[in-house]
Amino acid sequence: MVEHKPKITSAEISMLWSTYIGDTMSVCVLKHFLHTCEDEDIKPIIQLALDYSTDHVAQITDLFSKEGIPLPKGFGEQDVNLQAKKLFSDVTYQRYLHHMGRTGLNSFSLAKSISARKDVRSLFKRFLNQAETLYDQNAELMQEKGVFIRAPYISYPDKVEFVTDRKFLGGLIGHRRPLLGVEIAHLGVNIEVANVATTFLLGFSQVAQSKKISDYFKVGYDIGKKMVEDFMIKLKEDDNSYPSTWDSTITNSTDAPFSDKLMLFHTNAQSAIGIGDFGLAIAASLRKDLSVKYEEYILKVGAYAEEGAKVLIEHGWFEKPPQSIDRELLRNKKRI
Repeated sequence: MVEHKPKITSAEISMLWSTYIGDTMSVCVLKHFLHTCEDEDIKPIIQLALDYSTDHVAQITDLFSKEGIPLPKGFGEQDVNLQAKKLFSDVTYQRYLHHMGRTGLNSFSLAKSISARKDVRSLFKRFLNQAETLYDQNAELMQEKGVFIRAPYISYPDKVEFVTDRKFLGGLIGHRRPLLGVEIAHLGVNIEVANVATTFLLGFSQVAQSKKISDYFKVGYDIGKKMVEDFMIKLKEDDNSYPSTWDSTITNSTDAPFSDKLMLFHTNAQSAIGIGDFGLAIAASLRKDLSVKYEEYILKVGAYAEEGAKVLIEHGWFEKPPQSIDRELLRNKKRI
């Protein structure tokens, strides 16, 4: 019997490559969090997240080595300064871990669903289980400490109803029907994610070494702040509850805990996550005014991310992801 061992597919190598890059960044971020965290209850959760990210890097390193695939450069000791003073509050650390766990649940479930080879599927299943454990343990601790931000509440339905009027879909002007529960949920998630992003962008703008990059972070902060205001208005118009604020305290430190390269990459990664969240919100939102607002921010955040990518390229920091062969380039080389 001949054993068939297929190569890793384009989907598999891309998801593994992105995971490796992201987790080398997370290792740097989490090391500084752990070094500066003052709450002894939170430290074990940060350590757990650090252990998982370190495990991901090791597992992918082993697989790429066996397949003869070069490892991405990613991030390392040169991108984190453990001697830098504390920049964010311990509650912000918890909010970040909450966001990290949620992102892991989404990305690893997708990665597993588009993977074919058994060992790769098993690897992403392992990562998904770890993300679930991290999310649950951190959520429980946040609830114990009273800092968990719940989605807005609505009244329980008291009967089954069917839509009988196309006005249910709403318009851009005039009277609109009350928000659906799922629409409220997506507004809440996007407010929460934007709050995390604006906190980090403001902190990054304070410590960035390059003025150009610092200014770039400030632009992102302004976009995120306006986004929160716009989404909150949608909830307030219907007299709905909305996510409470949280301790986004940023210290007065100007010591950079991370390299400009890491902070810029981190910001672009956050932008990509945000655009993905807007897409999911559009798919779930039936009111036209909500879809238009999400589309507006897809364009704004997309343009912002493109500017960040340009800065990464200018500094030689943009690592090229795996891609298909440029056949046209090969043909042209042959004729030179």
